Amino acid sequence: MALPRLVIRKVDKQTALLEASDPVSQLHKCSFYMKDTERMYLCLSQERIIQFQATPCPKEPNKEMINDGASWTIISTDKAEYTFYEGMGPIRSPVTPVPVVFSLHLNGGGDVAMLELTGENFTPVLKVWFGDVEAETMYRCQESMLCVVPDISAFREGWQWVHHPTQVPVSLVRNDGIIYATGLTFTYTPEPGPRPHCRSVEEILRPASSHTHPPDGEEPGPLISHYGHVSTVL
Repeated sequence: MALPRLVIRKVDKQTALLEASDPVSQLHKCSFYMKDTERMYLCLSQERIIQFQATPCPKEPNKEMINDGASWTIISTDKAEYTFYEGMGPIRSPVTPVPVVFSLHLNGGGDVAMLELTGENFTPVLKVWFGDVEAETMYRCQESMLCVVPDISAFREGWQWVHHPTQVPVSLVRNDGIIYATGLTFTYTPEPGPRPHCRSVEEILRPASSHTHPPDGEEPGPLISHYGHVSTVL
């Protein structure tokens, strides 16, 4: 839902000033004129938002008479800005709620390094992309997602391990093509040589309930071995 285009006008007693240009801020009174209408203002009446038509002031043409419900007091101000791109062309469904990534956390390494994304508004229809490479993604909850870091060969043809630092942007892409830039990057750091072999992606992404439980008295082993060949740069 959205309000029509509104013009903020300063309020002096019971009148809206049509030509005032000084800014309004906290604790100031103001009115919201509905642009391109015949003196219609946003008005609060018995806890309902309605339209109120102001009355011209005969002696002062730069003022319009309004009632108490059309006079608002600014208590606080805030704003939120989001960036998105319609990668597959215009869509009809809303782009909100916009997913936001707060931090990236690396787990494991070797053939398979896992990246955990922490944020808000995550959904199962989102995939993590490293540059223009889609990563295998597992949705956990609205605040957490897990993905497999693509092999360096996806960005540097012929490389079997990282020769020098390589940085790629991390994005979230919805199944209808909406791209949400996270503003975060992932950096592959140099390795001394070929990587050790690790478990397959399918085994790592398998739900916890499907893993074989260790015998009584034994501690379960780590899900992924630690090998620091990648890092995040925020």
